[in-house]
This record gives sequence, C-alpha cells and structure tokens, in this order.
Amino acid sequence: MGVAAIRRTWFLPRTDATWDRIRRNQTLRVGMDATYPPFESVNPAGQLEGYDVDLARELARRWGVRAEFVNAHLDGLYDALRADKCDVLLSALPYDETMTRDVVYSPSYFNAGLLLVVRADERSIQSVNGLDSRTVGVEVGAAAHLEARRLLEQARIPLRIATYATAAEALQALRSGAVNAAIVDSITAYGFAREPGGVRPLKKYLTDDQYVIAMRPGSGYLWKRSADELARMKQDGFLDTLQERWFLGVPSYE
Repeated sequence: MGVAAIRRTWFLPRTDATWDRIRRNQTLRVGMDATYPPFESVNPAGQLEGYDVDLARELARRWGVRAEFVNAHLDGLYDALRADKCDVLLSALPYDETMTRDVVYSPSYFNAGLLLVVRADERSIQSVNGLDSRTVGVEVGAAAHLEARRLLEQARIPLRIATYATAAEALQALRSGAVNAAIVDSITAYGFAREPGGVRPLKKYLTDDQYVIAMRPGSGYLWKRSADELARMKQDGFLDTLQERWFLGVPSYE
C-alpha cells in the first residue's frame, strides 16, 4: 500500500493533548522494540541505534524537543501506546488496516516489500518481463513464493521457480549462478547487496509493505506534523541519508 493509499477516516481536532504535552515537556516519547537491526537494536555500549532511532531523533530535533525511548516487546507495543507510556510507536511497524480504529498511522517512511534481485553484471533482466524461461529463487512458502506463483500463473510469465529454506539461501543461489534471479524482501535484498559477491536489487517494488508511525486517536496535530516532516525528509534527502547509513549505500538500482 502506497503512501497515498493509506486511508484517513478521521478529522483534525481543535486540540491535541499529545502534541501539547510534547511541547510542554520538550520530550517526544518513542515506543520501540529494540531487537530488529538495522532499524532498532542495542549496541555493545548499551545504547540504542538504528534507522528508526535516527529517524525519531531527527523528528524530535526538527520539533525542538528531545527523543526519549521506551523499549517494549513487540507484542506489547500497542498496549504501551494505549496506556500512554509513549507518544508514538516508531519500530519498523507495518501498516495494519485491522488497527485503524485503534490508532492513526503516518504516511510511510520505508517500504519493506518484495524486490527482484539479479547479479550485478546482469543486463537482460530489467523487470519481471525479463524472467521468461529464467529460474527464480524464493523462500519456500513465503510471500516471495506466492509472488513468483502469481507471476507464473496470473501474469503468465513462463519462469521456473526454485525454492529454498530461507531468503538468504535464495540469494546465495543467485550469487553462485544456480538461479537467474531471486525475489526477496527489500531489507534482505539491501543487506545482501552491500556484501561482496555482486547482486543488486532492481528499483521497482513487486509488493508494498509500508513501515509507518502509529499514534493514538485524537493526535491529529501530531499526525499532521509527522506527515509534513516525513514529506520534507523525503524532499531534502534525509531518508536517503538514513538508507545510505544503515544499508551502506544500496537503496535500489535501475
């Protein structure tokens, strides 16, 4: 689901108690589960680091406040938000339509959807249309496997599917030449592409898996400020800088 497709079925209130408190206390309380590098983790020095950590700190800086992190288990993140233990959830959180009655979501700041990955020297495969009679590696039973079957059965692209136990094994097979391409999530693709061995993700996403910031209902002004700031971060290159830092310069390739 793209940024424009994330529906907003609520209205900006006259007051926003969450934003007022952020301004009054000069603190943005950010809930996250710091067990998911490179988005959020605890380094050997005991400090939080990652893409989402940097994003939260930059949001706070632009608003003239400081970021305070509330580390919670993934299963308890929404409970922490409901219990007012934090102001926002910023934790590689996928957009979840089933939760839209309980929270409001920002526009997307990262797409973790599926990408087609080829070897660095491959030039004949520029899109899925180049997979005719080619072998594509996927993780068995995963979303990539379903996407490859969709391309074969619905898009009628006569590709061959090779299944592997993990997405990393599918990329290893690509690296070794056992397959011509692989379909994996963007996080795995970026991580693998930064290593020696010559694979590159193509630019166009095959599916969308949008990461968003969650806020309590009634946080309309906070939502607006978040949406505006994310748009500015895309325009001024800050999100590209984050991707450069945490994925070592491998955002995507033509």
